[in-house]
Amino acid sequence: MEGRGTRKKRLNENNTVFVKQFQAAKSVNDLLDLAVLPNLSSINALKLISSITKQINSGKSQMQNLETDERFIHLRKIVQSGEESKSQEALSHKLLKYSQLSTPAMIAVIASLREQGKRNTPLLKMLSYNIVKYNTALDLKQCATLLYSMAVLNFPDKVLLEKITSDLLVCASQSNNAAINKSIITSLGFLRYKNEDVLDAFCDTFFKKSVNYDFLDYSSIIQTFAALRYKSQKANSFIEKFIEYASPLETTLIEWLDIVWSLAVLDAVKSQHVKSVLEPTFLEKLNNSNLLNISKILKILNINAVAQFVLKDYEGPFLSEDSEYNISIVRSKEKQVYINALSEALTEILPSSSYFKTNVNANMGFLLDAEYRVNDQHKIVKVEEWNEQSNNVQRIAILVHDYHAYCIGQNDLVGSVYLYTQLLKAKGYDLISISYENFSAQDNIKKRVNYLKQCINNVQEIKSVKQT
Repeated sequence: MEGRGTRKKRLNENNTVFVKQFQAAKSVNDLLDLAVLPNLSSINALKLISSITKQINSGKSQMQNLETDERFIHLRKIVQSGEESKSQEALSHKLLKYSQLSTPAMIAVIASLREQGKRNTPLLKMLSYNIVKYNTALDLKQCATLLYSMAVLNFPDKVLLEKITSDLLVCASQSNNAAINKSIITSLGFLRYKNEDVLDAFCDTFFKKSVNYDFLDYSSIIQTFAALRYKSQKANSFIEKFIEYASPLETTLIEWLDIVWSLAVLDAVKSQHVKSVLEPTFLEKLNNSNLLNISKILKILNINAVAQFVLKDYEGPFLSEDSEYNISIVRSKEKQVYINALSEALTEILPSSSYFKTNVNANMGFLLDAEYRVNDQHKIVKVEEWNEQSNNVQRIAILVHDYHAYCIGQNDLVGSVYLYTQLLKAKGYDLISISYENFSAQDNIKKRVNYLKQCINNVQEIKSVKQT
């Protein structure tokens, strides 16, 4: 193995050779020829690039197609490699410095990254790893700081989350600080991290006279429960109590919309709640507030669908068919990849692409990934004949759920996606729900087709059982 002294001597010799040939170079071509010198350093490669571009820019030399010259490309690669090496060395040194901090100091660094808006993933991973490794018991405030920082930085490190929730189980039910409790619960919601034991522990604090929650605290908590679709026995007791006091007079228009939508997700919404949102005067005030964005409009459409298909005793207003809220919904690029993979598989299974639709607007505030229909003769119906064959037709909706459709911790659907599935069933669809774990665009077509066939057959079997 080469010693440090020997390596230094060799580098000096290489540098001496370079300096002599660099000084002797008469043209750009001569300088480019130096690119093939063995063990050329990134500093000397940068020196060559600088000299070459300087000569060309000054007009002293002319060189056609410099950017495509293999020698010039090689020089740039050497420079880039040198910069990456320096950067990696600096990062390693920095990480080593932080790894020697105490647990409170590491939490402070994570909080500082949050305040600066810096999502330094290598540093966050190292700090998370060490906090778990040192296994110092975290108090309530430390848990709150970590969870809030992880939520803001969108850094849901699963191992650290497990450590935090484990420590929370020890101290959560004894906490009398409403602000910290709410912060922890809402941060778990933003992170999509569902741990029913921890949430149950916090439920124990909701009815304590010593904990001063206000209505907005409870509202934020209800919205988090909806996001995670958390419905334990303790949660249900809290939801029932909340409904007794919930009123649009207690809060803003937007907040009330979010509350009613959350109650719909939690299967706890009443006709009077839905009616209060769909009243033309409420919607007009909401419009005039200039606070409506796409997500809020989609919630209004969800609530309208609940009124139409879920609530059997609803007698209030609905949105009109030509409502301004019936907007076009655009798929994300990531989701469209799944739709393309699904479409490809369906084309292999069904007679042709004329027998199904993708990205179907359900007119309920979301898109179906795909839909096909089967008549009472068990034959697939062509899309062009859907209107003619509306009676005795089985409508099948397909939803492909990506990673973001699930909670972390417990592999349940997030609240919004759960609501979509319930609305489809209430509207009369048979549903095929597909997880990203079983269906991927990276899978070969044969694997996707086989899995999808199995799902389609299962739906047909369930339908047959219902009919007998």
